[in-house]
Amino acid sequence: MSGPTPIVPRYQLGVADRIVLGGGRILTCKGITPTGYVMQPFGTDIADHVSFAEFEAERQHPEFRQDTAYYTEARARARARTLLESTDEIPVEELPRVRFAEACVLAFLRLEKLHREDPPPRDKQRVNRTAPGFAEAMRLAGPDLLQLDYARREKSKRRGGASDRSKQQPSVTKSGAPRKIRAGTEIVFRSLPGPRTLQTWLGAYEDAGCQAWGLRQCHCNSGNHLDRFEPDEYALLLDAIDDYLSLKRHSYDQCYERYIDALAEKNKERAELGLQPLRQIGKSTYRARIQRISLFKRDAARYELDYAIRKHCATKQRFDVTQIGELVQIDGCQLSLIQLCVESGVWATLTPEQQAAVPRKRWYLLRAFDVASRCILGELLTPSESTKAAITLLRMIINDKTALATAMGAKTSWEYACLPRAISPDGAFAFRGEWTRQVLADLRVQFDASQIGQPNRRSHVERSFGTTRTEFLSLFSGQTFANVADKGSYNAVENASLFIDELAQALVIYDVDVYHNSAHEGLNGETPRNAWIRLMRERGAVRVVPGAHQQRAIFGIHLKRTLTKTGIRVFGLHYQSEDLARVLASNGGIDLPVRLDVEDLGWISVQLGKAWVTVPCATAGLEGATVRDWLSVVRDQRRRHKTAAAASRPVIAEALQKIRTIAAKAERRFSIAPHTYNADQIGRAEDELFRGFAVPVETHRPDRSSDADPLAHGIPVTGPVTDPELGPTKSKRPPKTRAAQEHPTETPPPENDADDDWIMETPDV
Repeated sequence: MSGPTPIVPRYQLGVADRIVLGGGRILTCKGITPTGYVMQPFGTDIADHVSFAEFEAERQHPEFRQDTAYYTEARARARARTLLESTDEIPVEELPRVRFAEACVLAFLRLEKLHREDPPPRDKQRVNRTAPGFAEAMRLAGPDLLQLDYARREKSKRRGGASDRSKQQPSVTKSGAPRKIRAGTEIVFRSLPGPRTLQTWLGAYEDAGCQAWGLRQCHCNSGNHLDRFEPDEYALLLDAIDDYLSLKRHSYDQCYERYIDALAEKNKERAELGLQPLRQIGKSTYRARIQRISLFKRDAARYELDYAIRKHCATKQRFDVTQIGELVQIDGCQLSLIQLCVESGVWATLTPEQQAAVPRKRWYLLRAFDVASRCILGELLTPSESTKAAITLLRMIINDKTALATAMGAKTSWEYACLPRAISPDGAFAFRGEWTRQVLADLRVQFDASQIGQPNRRSHVERSFGTTRTEFLSLFSGQTFANVADKGSYNAVENASLFIDELAQALVIYDVDVYHNSAHEGLNGETPRNAWIRLMRERGAVRVVPGAHQQRAIFGIHLKRTLTKTGIRVFGLHYQSEDLARVLASNGGIDLPVRLDVEDLGWISVQLGKAWVTVPCATAGLEGATVRDWLSVVRDQRRRHKTAAAASRPVIAEALQKIRTIAAKAERRFSIAPHTYNADQIGRAEDELFRGFAVPVETHRPDRSSDADPLAHGIPVTGPVTDPELGPTKSKRPPKTRAAQEHPTETPPPENDADDDWIMETPDV
């Protein structure tokens, strides 16, 4: 059984009414039909039919408005006189006077109706629209009118009896009851209108359709607007105003004294020419002329534009973002804390002289902040805001950082990662450089750079730096504080006691465990972590995070390497694939463009012709191993075994074991300081560390190619299911030629290796 049909309301609209719909559309009603209204847009001759249901839907818009009889002559006359269109536009300082005038008019209309229905005796004056009738109405209604709250006010204690509006008490108490005036207080009453004034008020009230806005008196436009002084006299005053609006920041008195001196000098010159002296303009007029200039322009002239923007531009408290990654704000600040620019483990090995020579500086903190959830997507400690640090921060945004948080000792996971739709960085070159812009273009991230000197465009991340300073950095010694007054005589350099790695560890623990789990005022008491979980469940992230191979194409370092029989060699590691073998057979040993991901040595990308192909490392277990970890292992082996020639087999075995441990436990990456590399740095590292250092190729390496069929070994298509481990499999390799058998090039791998189902044959000569 269906419910009752809803009733669509119908309204009586006048021909002269103004209908304002959502979006500022103005219509007039030309007629009413049995099914709707005939509406005509203002300023056109085209009318359209609007049904009752459609009109009711438009009426629900917050901007809907109906002004009755708006296009009549009386309403136009009232608007021209009052410069208003409705009662809600009356200025608040004029509202008491307008309400008092309305009360007087309503009292007259009430008495006029009463005397019309019940006339008074002949010897009494009747209330009508004559001068005696208006006077009689005020005589009868005067005592009641003077008891109204807006008809009286306390007499000001200021000299001259002027009203001090800023110190007036409200007319009602907190409970809403009328406020009782203290006994003995002098009261000032409004004067009752005379017959002519009351007649004027009555006509204005009726012209406005008996609405209060018609009683507004535009006294602000009254007075003599003609200039009292000549242009030559104003010219000297304008010079004094320009003197005030300068970066020298002279005071009013200093500028006015210079104006008097300039006026005296000018009058002396005019006296020699027989001209009349120029009159002096008073100090109050000079000050009033300056105050007519907006505060923004005054501060821009006296303190420069950046200061004026920061001081007077509005700050948007809430951005229109409702989804994770919709807007990410990025900014950097110099920490108000002096750090020892060395790791804690190295400090213990230094002599007292070396410890005294360790630099003590303030590092920069770069931070990426998700506006929707208020979560920190990434942060970085760096000695300067460089492009390399910005690239590292961008990569932190799109990757899970739980391993980093675990290594630092945090109990909460740091899985906040997303591919932003738009980022809003500051004006530093690190975020405006060509490399950074290219990475953002590859990620297809909108670059919404705010103007320099407008921190309000990044209010969320800017405020997070203040929280870090007051809640976190205040726990350590060596602070530089917010300003010189707060610092006093405190010596921050001598009291510096925190190492860089200790600062990084403490900062990650604070942000991950404390900040993300604390109630946030901008989230109405919800914690940033709970907000992330809620938004991820409700709407999800705006975009999908790129995969490992795609990240290598975006963040990878471009190198040039020579193709050999063992493939491509980078950092002593060999990368080999079937595609490289075909190129070697066709073109021989040629130089190929290579992309190396410093965060994952398990794969590289090689350009073959017009396409890039992914090539795995011939040594298993390097997936997820970073260049920094690999270089530390090699340096350790070089230092321990004191060898510059080819590494011995036990050394290689030990190194491989360490690599697998590093790749299996990413928690070994325990620093948020940027470790960036370029092609020149990689070349120098290879020349210094990997000369004669070769890692043997694994013969039993599982197939982890990204383009392998995930269902190749999962669903049998035809034939019986066989287990390759139960017995030997039949070889599918082509028979070797006699030349190849007499001169083998390498030891053939086992036939059951899925990644080595191809061989390189030596052609007959």
